[in-house]
Amino acid sequence: MAKLKIYTFPDPILAQKALPVARVDASFFRLADDMLETMYDAPGIGLAANQVGLLQRIVVVDTDFEMEELPEGISPPAGSEVVGGALITGKNPRVLINPEIILQEGTITLEEGCLSVPEYTAEVRRAEKIKVQYLNLDGLTKTMSADGLLAVCIQHEMDHLDGKLFIDRLSPVKKDFAKKRLRKERAEREELDRLKMVALTKGSGIPSSSSKTKKKGI
Repeated sequence: MAKLKIYTFPDPILAQKALPVARVDASFFRLADDMLETMYDAPGIGLAANQVGLLQRIVVVDTDFEMEELPEGISPPAGSEVVGGALITGKNPRVLINPEIILQEGTITLEEGCLSVPEYTAEVRRAEKIKVQYLNLDGLTKTMSADGLLAVCIQHEMDHLDGKLFIDRLSPVKKDFAKKRLRKERAEREELDRLKMVALTKGSGIPSSSSKTKKKGI
């Protein structure tokens, strides 16, 4: 498995529509594994192919897993899985290829974040319950019912496949504010990265930004 680059706003690929998968072959097992590893490491509860630079209609989700930071000097239990220095338990990964919502009902409003929209959250209204038809990794047509957080996560990832971010669902004023802020923060991160490279080249100290505790994103 390999960790993939996660593209962030305003990278153009996030605004492009993904294409349906014509045939599910063995390569999708590797892709799904790489996407899941990338998602858990981020950490996030969902990831769409657009977010890792691929315009294919495939998403991975897991709203059940838990992560626990390992104290310094403490070894993880035998047979356990450690991702990014944290013990991960309760994994329940789902891989959906060519997902399509065939039934939805009710509404729910939850605060959403996104691995492609760093450090920004907002309340978004979506369907509370959905039924999804999709292909699994064996190329078989399956259906799945979901509600609550799982339903929201699947809808969020399917938006990515249509070239939409959760901020595109905000009011025009809030969306404009969010995009201006995100562009500014992106420019600041890129400038910090540039200064780090200059510092490394000159052999001087490396500028640092304040560290923040990681939270699960979608």
